[in-house]
Order: sequence, then C-alpha cells, then structure tokens
Amino acid sequence: MGGPAAPVLIERALLLGRGGRSPDAARIERVVAFQRRGHRIVLVAPKPSGWRPTRRSVDHDLALQQQLHQLFTRAGAELDGVLYLGTGLFSRKHRQKNEFEQTAQRYGRNVGEMTLIGSDQALIEAADRVGLKLGVVGSTPIPNIPTFENLKTALANVD
Repeated sequence: MGGPAAPVLIERALLLGRGGRSPDAARIERVVAFQRRGHRIVLVAPKPSGWRPTRRSVDHDLALQQQLHQLFTRAGAELDGVLYLGTGLFSRKHRQKNEFEQTAQRYGRNVGEMTLIGSDQALIEAADRVGLKLGVVGSTPIPNIPTFENLKTALANVD
C-alpha cells in the first residue's frame, strides 16, 4: 500500500526516566534509531482531566510535550505528534476507537496496521479492543499478546 508507513504508537511514559517527570535521553535515542529505520512515531499519553492552562497537570503535559519534540529534533528526528487518549474509568470506548481510527486515517492506513507499544493496562485494553498490533512492556492479563522486558526489546520486535 502506498503512502507513509503506518505509525508506531508508543506510550509516552516509556520514554520518561524514574519518577516519570522528565524524558530519558537514552530511551529517546533508542526510539530515534528505530525511527531512522523507516518508522513513524506517535506518542500516546493519558488525556489530562482538564485543558486549562492554570492546572498543574496540564502545564506539566504541555511542557513535557515540548521537551520531547525538542529532544527528537536535536537528535535529528521528528516526532509525528502526541495522541492524548482518555483511558480512565469513565472514558467512552467509542471515543477511544475514533481516536485510533482518526490517527490511522491521517496516514492513509487501517487501524490494524498500527502497532502500540505500551505498559498501561487500560491503554493496552483500549488498543486491543480496536484491533491494533500490540507489544506490551511488562506483563498483561490479555492472552496471546507479545510481552517484552523493556522498550528496547519491544522496538526490536516491531514488523
């Protein structure tokens, strides 16, 4: 199929250092090396509870997004974007499905052609319901899904 490659969705938390507050340069370098092999990268993060600039959680998310874009640019790569997905208890499954479908459509692809690498169970379950290919870092209760010890191993196993 022509057009850009289907994006690989990577859970943003997997690119953060201990404490989850700032990007880990070594992990970003791994993703940049992966991207140089022809893969498009979209990060996936939980949607903040509110998008008001006065809220601390939103300020952190926006600052983190800017840091990640800058680190990718400095490494000579390009981050395609960040998909903020509602994964909480009250998120609607239909809305999650639409978010994944819209992302696939931007690349002229089907949802089933995209791969998600993540560790958050709510995110994994949402992606599984929609039909994304999955690579789980850690463990998952969902049967027949490949699991990997770390991000490096998961990236090495993407088609």
